[in-house]
Amino acid sequence: MTQRKSVGGLALGIGIAALSFVEGPGFALAQDRQPETQKQLDRIEQKLDSLIEHLGITGQGGASAKSNDSMPATGNDDAKKQASSEGGASQGYQRGALAIARAAPAKKDNLPDIPADSVGSFVYIGGAIPLSEPSRNGVLYTGLTSVELQGWLKIAEPGRTQLAVEYRATTGSNVFVNAGCIASLWLEDRSIGSQHGEIPMPAREQKSVSFIFGADLQPGLYKLRAWLACTEPRDLRALNAQLLIKTPGDMNLRMIDSGELLHQGS
Repeated sequence: MTQRKSVGGLALGIGIAALSFVEGPGFALAQDRQPETQKQLDRIEQKLDSLIEHLGITGQGGASAKSNDSMPATGNDDAKKQASSEGGASQGYQRGALAIARAAPAKKDNLPDIPADSVGSFVYIGGAIPLSEPSRNGVLYTGLTSVELQGWLKIAEPGRTQLAVEYRATTGSNVFVNAGCIASLWLEDRSIGSQHGEIPMPAREQKSVSFIFGADLQPGLYKLRAWLACTEPRDLRALNAQLLIKTPGDMNLRMIDSGELLHQGS
């Protein structure tokens, strides 16, 4: 409104100046040169129209820029929820989480440390991960591996969701030192817990250790990261890890499936 008043005032000032030019002391002379005076008035009117139009456009641009500056920033939550509601894959997501295989730590004190180097990778779609036989997932490494999971967790209903990691080991009888294991989980780059324990040895019959975590979640996609690692016991026959889940609609923990784990594909 103020801008319009300013433009109107400027136009009025120019109009008064134009009239002063025409109706001043030389009015009698101007009557004798009426055609030339009319041309000058036409030129002044054209310049006035151009000036008003220019000022009007500038004002609109300034108002638009101010409006954009006041718009709130948009985060990723809505996009993630939309991808979830539309099935994920159509938004550039594919089933399963990326599993990065790394050499298992040699000592229990090193279990929390994630090595910088990897020995391979594969897509985890749920079920047991054979840490002692990485070749079953296409990883060409003969030693015991640890796994870092990276992807998105798909939540379909609101409420408390439990995530668990279970390790199962089988060894020979000539074992006297327990295997140490750790499970660390992050959602949206925030830790929801890190736990460590031991698998009792010897494990001539399969023995296990489990860790459980929980978080109150709303429907959508959540960035997931998990670190699963154990030290290698003597006379190891088999050592597996698996990710479990219990949603608000589940009565018990169950194996997570590929539809609840996503990764961004090319």
